Amino acid sequence: MRQRDIERFAFLYLCGKHDRDILLGKEKMTFSDLVRLTYITDFLGLKRLNIDIWNDYEEQFREHFQRLEQLYNESSGIVSWDKSEADLYLQEKWMREFCSNVPERKSRKELEKMVRKIYKEAGMESPEETDII
Repeated sequence: MRQRDIERFAFLYLCGKHDRDILLGKEKMTFSDLVRLTYITDFLGLKRLNIDIWNDYEEQFREHFQRLEQLYNESSGIVSWDKSEADLYLQEKWMREFCSNVPERKSRKELEKMVRKIYKEAGMESPEETDII
């Protein structure tokens, strides 16, 4: 089994019904879904799946990317593009929801342990302190 297949299978096993339906093409991917799912796969270290998601939906959201690039070019000297508290809050919310949507309880607990470990290794604020887990 190839790395891409292993990552996809593991992610589909862990994610909730809505995300699974999006990735299986049963529901339409929104731009917000793309940003959220690529953040989660990157956070979890699923690099191959992350690239596959981008590649699968790149064309669908090309116009969004072009508008964002134009906005950045027009405002980069005026506006800070560093992560804000709102960005961090949203990312924490995505991780909290992803963890809570894991269908099987034992797998959910294992994922929560993994998320704690990632936070600790990255020197980030403890997930318990941010209410992620």
